Amino acid sequence: MSRGPPGSVPRSGNRPTHPGVVFASMGCCQPREKMDEKVAKAMYGEMADQAPRKKKEAFCSWCYEWCVHYYIKENTCWLCDACKGRTAESPKCSDNMARLEGTGTSKPVCAKSLPNWEEVCEKKKKTLSKTRNVTKIRYEMTRESPFRHTAQKEGMLRPFLYLVSMSSHHRALLAIQLGWSPFAESSFGDAHEEAWAILNKKGLGLRARCVRGLNKINPFAGLKDWVGVLNHVAETLYVPSYMSWNDEFACDKMDASEGAQESLQAHSKKVDTFEAELMEKVSKQQRSKMNRVQVCTVAQLMQSDNLRKLMAIQQARGVERHTMSLFAIDSCYLQLARDRHLLKGQDADPVEPESLAAAVAQFLSNNVEGDIESFAEAGLEELPSPPPESILNANFEPLWLTLGTLGMRPHSTMARVLPVLVSIFLQKEKLKMAQINIASGEFSK
Repeated sequence: MSRGPPGSVPRSGNRPTHPGVVFASMGCCQPREKMDEKVAKAMYGEMADQAPRKKKEAFCSWCYEWCVHYYIKENTCWLCDACKGRTAESPKCSDNMARLEGTGTSKPVCAKSLPNWEEVCEKKKKTLSKTRNVTKIRYEMTRESPFRHTAQKEGMLRPFLYLVSMSSHHRALLAIQLGWSPFAESSFGDAHEEAWAILNKKGLGLRARCVRGLNKINPFAGLKDWVGVLNHVAETLYVPSYMSWNDEFACDKMDASEGAQESLQAHSKKVDTFEAELMEKVSKQQRSKMNRVQVCTVAQLMQSDNLRKLMAIQQARGVERHTMSLFAIDSCYLQLARDRHLLKGQDADPVEPESLAAAVAQFLSNNVEGDIESFAEAGLEELPSPPPESILNANFEPLWLTLGTLGMRPHSTMARVLPVLVSIFLQKEKLKMAQINIASGEFSK
């Protein structure tokens, strides 16, 4: 008897997920009582001492997959293990979890009870199963469309190009993080329309999530351009009210006029520098939350032949060692250590260099043909991969754990916005590995 629709992925037993907390960011190397109190609080939050949550396997109305859902007592809702969407038990279908849109729990949407369920599942499977290569990525980044023209006019061309170069799995996952399921949308399958929805969807897109105060209800308030979005996130996360911009950032803050001018370009040295510094702050903040044992372990792993070869290959292709590589290594290490700890507790096996190198390569993969195989000389361990139609190919878990490590409240505004920005910054490095330079004139036409 089939337990899922075409393209469903059984999740039970595939990867241990912490049943006790939403982010489960640091349940890895040491038990809580042996950790520094401040670090433990940052890692576990208020939920560290809670009993394990109940779980159930069912379809998800966010990602249309058969997966495990964990009950989160603090929010009186469930969490999909595959896409991290908020769910609730469906009153109409016992084998389906309804999606909870917005912040409340009063209006669950049961996708399986809708008349287009089978059609959407088939469309999802067909779209996500398409193979990708560098030629196709270049095509999407250079082709004309009304959405591309609008993005350029609105000062959002740069993030737009990075989004269209991502896999459909990544764009779908980011849409879910921002608050809607893209699979039933008419735009699903068109990279340009999907990318523009992520940036500009009314009330839910990246730009709408970066509106402050009364401007949220002001119909005449304009939306931010790309530099405006970066400024908003930087000020919200890293510039307290009692400090000035120059106390926290080395690069000068661009005002509205200068930001608008720089945002019109696909490539800008000023914007590039700003993005790099913002990403560096995220990476350093995550590192600051790790305890000494974890930091020393990562340092030792980085001296292994596997990691050194992998970083050498990435650097040869243009990846910045001190930003993305280090962030990816920390994030992947924390996930692997957590999974081992949850599987065996204090008897957990240490993270091997081969496993970490493979996880980092997968995390920085463009999901194109031959991508992972190109790192074979680094001695990568072969990791189990989900079916091509599964949203798990977005490999969001390390980034999800990063949000918890940074102490963000699940599904808060910044916890929805930051994954989009970090994914865009990561995509910049992924394109470098694919030998695609956004500064090339072909992308600015």
